[in-house]
Amino acid sequence: MALLDYLQSRYLSEPQLLARGNCTQEQLRYWQEQSMAPKASYRVKISLTCQSVLAEHQEQHYVLYYARATPVWLRQLDRLSAGHQAFDLFHKQYKKRLNILKKMQLCPSGCAFNAELDKHIKKEWLHFLNGTYGLCTQTGRVAEIVDKEAAIAVIDELSLLQHTDYASTQLLMSAKVLLNKACAPFPAHEYPGSSRARYLSDFAE
Repeated sequence: MALLDYLQSRYLSEPQLLARGNCTQEQLRYWQEQSMAPKASYRVKISLTCQSVLAEHQEQHYVLYYARATPVWLRQLDRLSAGHQAFDLFHKQYKKRLNILKKMQLCPSGCAFNAELDKHIKKEWLHFLNGTYGLCTQTGRVAEIVDKEAAIAVIDELSLLQHTDYASTQLLMSAKVLLNKACAPFPAHEYPGSSRARYLSDFAE
């Protein structure tokens, strides 16, 4: 039951998503098919067995769970008509957040976030559509995606340094603070393989 408690407290079921996103299930499926909206981050199969003095009953169904920020994304799709327009919106929001991180001196120096940024964002878009970032960020917002990936890249870059000074130590701490805010806590069965376990196991808020 711990997993269900985790999902119910941190995610939206599909009926909740539709109500908050002000759309129908048919509209949501269309957006997903057109590569405009993310898929569910979790798909839970629930089997139910009920016994009484009169009869025994069994049934099973699936419950889909979406990131909490998904309704915000859906409401932006009303004015769009194609997948490339949705990607352009994602691309714009991604670069806007990355520019903020640059001003905070928290932008990685590697090619993915510089010379090959457009290529990198296309890969991020696919993960977003598959529901991956709804799983591994706090709420699935585009800004959290940028924060998470940029923070991890900065930490990886700093780990390659043979000698650290005060500035690099402070930068490492800032990157970990950023990652901690963006990164999901993860349920127990996912935590060992998560970015939180890899990068924040020694982090104290």
